[in-house]
Amino acid sequence: METELDNTFLATQYGNQAKVMTVEAIASLGYRINEQFSIGGGVRFVTGEGHFGASMPVSGADLKYMEGKDSSWGYQIGAAWQINPNNRIGLAYKSKVTMDFEGDASGLLVPNQSIGGTLSVPLPATLELSSFHQLTDKWAVHGSINWTQWSDFDKLVAEYDNGMSDHIKGEYWKDNYRFALGTTYSLSKKVTLRGGIAYDMSAVDDKYRTTTIPETDRTWLSAGASYAFTDQFSMDAGLTYIMARKAPIVEPRDSHDQAASVFGDFTGEISGDVWIAGVQANYRF
Repeated sequence: METELDNTFLATQYGNQAKVMTVEAIASLGYRINEQFSIGGGVRFVTGEGHFGASMPVSGADLKYMEGKDSSWGYQIGAAWQINPNNRIGLAYKSKVTMDFEGDASGLLVPNQSIGGTLSVPLPATLELSSFHQLTDKWAVHGSINWTQWSDFDKLVAEYDNGMSDHIKGEYWKDNYRFALGTTYSLSKKVTLRGGIAYDMSAVDDKYRTTTIPETDRTWLSAGASYAFTDQFSMDAGLTYIMARKAPIVEPRDSHDQAASVFGDFTGEISGDVWIAGVQANYRF
């Protein structure tokens, strides 16, 4: 279950469906002021597509369905403080990017059952404070605190080309935090081992959780390793296990939610486990 809207989110359950996929390119530049302080910044270009909808549970007929594409711009800035050779602190900020997905809407609850329109989805701003501490020649620890401005994800409203608007669903998310702690151990000149744990707080209260995006608290457990084949070429591999907390869902809980009023009441729990694996090759010129 991934709820980072600037990567991908996908949920389909009880006739509700939502999907956003984005690709981001960043051009950045850094400047070292002196031996202790460095700054940097960059321009972000985000392009993507998404669809949102609800269908009848038996016939599968669309009550509402909207899909569209958009591209938008944002920025990021950061700074680093090298306190001494063994300790440093960094601060990074990524701006909010609003994706105005422009396309077509259709379905039984859409004016004339087919019309052009726009649906705005915010990719929230983030702020992260991180630190690195080299305790011995072989062992280091690092940590971070991340804030995400999910309160911008308040509701989904479609704006149709005929001037009408349609409140699709209230989300009522709130800002959230992620706390992470990790360690790095140099086993040899060629092999480096890594591990870490993180706690990601839910961006939605229990009373506002939905089957469309069943957001909840998560604990991340990660392990990885690097192998240096030469001074220029190395490879990294990592594995992450995400445990989602069991949390209640009660719908409908929004008087404006037309799809929920059609499907009736739903009471249940959300939980889940996710595995993420990654491999990366590095070459230094």
